[in-house]
Amino acid sequence: MFFVVGGYVMARSMSGSSWNLRGFRSFVVQRYCRLGLPYLGAIAMILPIYLLARDRLPDEVVGQPPSLPQLLAHLFFLQGILGYEQLSAGLWFVCINFQLGLVYAAILVLRDTIGQGRVDFVGLLGWPLLAFSLFHFNLNEAWDNWWLYFFPYFFMGIVIDRSVRGEADKLEFWLCLLLFGGAMTFEWRWRLLSALVVGLLLFVVEKRGWGARWPQVRMISWLGKISFSLFLVHFPVLVLVGTLWSRFDWVSPTAGAAGLIFAYGLSLLAADLFHRFVERPAGRLYRRKPRAGADRGALRPKTQEGLQAAVFDTR
Repeated sequence: MFFVVGGYVMARSMSGSSWNLRGFRSFVVQRYCRLGLPYLGAIAMILPIYLLARDRLPDEVVGQPPSLPQLLAHLFFLQGILGYEQLSAGLWFVCINFQLGLVYAAILVLRDTIGQGRVDFVGLLGWPLLAFSLFHFNLNEAWDNWWLYFFPYFFMGIVIDRSVRGEADKLEFWLCLLLFGGAMTFEWRWRLLSALVVGLLLFVVEKRGWGARWPQVRMISWLGKISFSLFLVHFPVLVLVGTLWSRFDWVSPTAGAAGLIFAYGLSLLAADLFHRFVERPAGRLYRRKPRAGADRGALRPKTQEGLQAAVFDTR
């Protein structure tokens, strides 16, 4: 779900800009600030909690004490590629999201430098990569630390944006669904079906303009804004609550249910604080204001801030 929606929002916010190498370099730094600094903040949050939990929770939860090479690998989003254990739940997703963002930005640079805007490099490269991934990379879990494994979901989001804006042929989205269906016939994968359902729903909603008329509910808007922070901090909070419950020997079913409710509320509170003091300042750290008609690599977001926050995008 996140990769499909993320591909759509990234295409909405990036495809309308002109790209060159200077813009690409700025994007890499901005992307690291936007995703990497909160990700590192979550790691800093979980490490002292592991010290408290190490003798009270199973090794499957707390893992082994981190090594310096492991920490350095996390710093550069390379832990999965280099075979190190993830320091917290969900960090792998940030790594893949970062890879996909760089790949898409690089394709846009090719479109506007080599292609001069006249060659559709997004389609020219995207469709072969989609087919090759569906019938090769996505079949082998040894590739699940690389963007190629997840590219079909991400590209579906890009195709939805191209179709909704009229940039692509009217049949392009349905061709994408056909390829997904063929891949599921070739070898069944639930993850492809879930991506297909989410993509179809997103396409219908955006094609009919329902997204612009979505009810403005303050609670949902707030949850959208803190969603990335919640994604990062929920596991440290769960480990902390589990450690406290183990410390006081609260092991009955009633105590367990109370612990889940308490952890849920505490996760929301921690996510709100993390968003205010970590995620939002990190996103502003390298946000450039483009000069009108000057910076061809400038990013001009076109989507709602809440949706961008929900898919960890380019704000």
